[in-house]
Amino acid sequence: MEKKTRVGFIGVGLMGHGAAKHILETGGYPLTILGHRNREPVEDLVRRGASEAKDPAEVAAASDVVILCVPSSVEVEATFAGPRGLMGAVRPGMIFIDTTTADPAVTRKLGAELAERGAHLIDAAVGRTPKEAEAG
Repeated sequence: MEKKTRVGFIGVGLMGHGAAKHILETGGYPLTILGHRNREPVEDLVRRGASEAKDPAEVAAASDVVILCVPSSVEVEATFAGPRGLMGAVRPGMIFIDTTTADPAVTRKLGAELAERGAHLIDAAVGRTPKEAEAG
């Protein structure tokens, strides 16, 4: 039996909830999410089978691929920083997908730091609206 890629998702708000839901239900991938100030989308995803992590490092430890869907580069950098941030739990071969409309300089810097650790960053800004994200 082939092992499924483990997916982490940080930012399950208006845009992220729909995307995370489809990863779980359509792809059937094991999903670990980071809590959100609005508990409703978190609780919905946990009911559907996601696991909730306490911090970004825990998301990374449980994942092969981590998707970030946060408002800006400020939040992306904060998610990677600190002792319980993503950067502290990076393993060679990991893939990080940043769906943020980000500052290109921040994206290049993070990409270089991840490459030094044998990981990869994919810049994949989202478009459209939460309605389309929910629809898949």
